[in-house]
Amino acid sequence: MAWKVKSSKEVYKNPYMTVTEDEVTTDNGLNLTWGVVHKSEAVGIIPFDGEYFYLVGQYRYPINLYSWEFPQGHFENHKSIKEAAIHELEEEAGLISENIIEIGRFFLAPGHNTQEYHVYLATNLKVVGQKPDPDEEGMKVKKVNITEIKNMIKNSEIKDGPTITIFKLFELYLEKNNK
Repeated sequence: MAWKVKSSKEVYKNPYMTVTEDEVTTDNGLNLTWGVVHKSEAVGIIPFDGEYFYLVGQYRYPINLYSWEFPQGHFENHKSIKEAAIHELEEEAGLISENIIEIGRFFLAPGHNTQEYHVYLATNLKVVGQKPDPDEEGMKVKKVNITEIKNMIKNSEIKDGPTITIFKLFELYLEKNNK
């Protein structure tokens, strides 16, 4: 079922991604040109204190929109995916967690992107203050309860695909562990 790659050329690269244009043959013999965005693994963190979730708000240039999201980030220079989650939680939300566990994974956009997300639930939270990167200056933190976050998704106040997926994985985690 794997497609055969006849050739691959790099068409763009920056510190966060590489884009290739691949000439492939499908398993039924069709020849295609396929653009692929190669990105390192990412983390999405659900900061939850038992009553409230912590969201981060920031301007997203590509869509010209201020976006409410769960803290997220790339694997980059960390020793482990879990270490990346711990780092992003403190950097973006200004929180540390005494209990952070992986509850699921998903691919961001498997039709053209290689990035896999690891989803962590962070509980037993302590506020320590944000440590944003320069491009994240002005990032806001907002506490919302479960009804508020569901309404934000229903009303398209949250449009970030990973945040919606991360929240659904949280609901499934609760369902599985409350039986």
